[in-house]
Amino acid sequence: MPNYALLVEYDGTHFYGWQKQKDIPTVQSAIESAISIILSRNPASRLSVAGRTDTGVHALGMVCNFKTEFPIPNFHKFLVSVNALTKRGVSVKNIVEVPMDFHSRFSCTGREYIYKIYYSKYESSFVEGRAYWEKHPVDWDYVENQLTNLIGEKDFRSLTKAKSMAGKRSIRNIFDIRLERLTSDWIQVRIRANGFMHNMVRITVGTLLDIGKGRWKSRSIGSILEEKNRSKAGITLPPDGLYFVRAYYEDYPEIHELYKIPLP
Repeated sequence: MPNYALLVEYDGTHFYGWQKQKDIPTVQSAIESAISIILSRNPASRLSVAGRTDTGVHALGMVCNFKTEFPIPNFHKFLVSVNALTKRGVSVKNIVEVPMDFHSRFSCTGREYIYKIYYSKYESSFVEGRAYWEKHPVDWDYVENQLTNLIGEKDFRSLTKAKSMAGKRSIRNIFDIRLERLTSDWIQVRIRANGFMHNMVRITVGTLLDIGKGRWKSRSIGSILEEKNRSKAGITLPPDGLYFVRAYYEDYPEIHELYKIPLP
């Protein structure tokens, strides 16, 4: 049974998240439906995925994988066909064959997200569903100074949805987090870790914004982590600005090739 990894991008505004659900549009459903038609004589397994994103969250480089009974003979033809059959808002950008033991979720050693912020007094017609509009003054230098307190293996219980963590381990390792000032009115936070808990990125960036706007004078992101209490952190930002960028696999060089999208 050959094992194949796909590189997928999608516009989260069209879907109720990644995971297949009955009678509502999801990314997994759209891709699996297309594959079942293309490979009707070569049964495929269900898709596994590096990150099961929520409703409204986007992906620029999601990795998923599936197995088939027989080899797929022509990758180009497969990609053209699957993209013709998937619903609006999702594209399969590349495919590579991977070892049989590869699993897009359990083999993953790192995941990277960005959160996009439109920073302006005035609204833009192109922001809705694509970024978070922040119209209040933010001390970005102060925000940037907070970031080193988030790097490393720590307990991030303060920065995740409380109900989803009952009785669960909340230790994660953030490898890198940076503030990227693209222009005067476009800011993004890039964060890479071994894994993320429910709403962790949205709460983290929301808390950093609250700190930068002066909500708390005597508290830092470090002290908020120490409290291990979700109610002590900042707001949960909407999914609009959240993008899954890349999945990392230390033991599978084939995935490096997957991110090299073929040109026409």
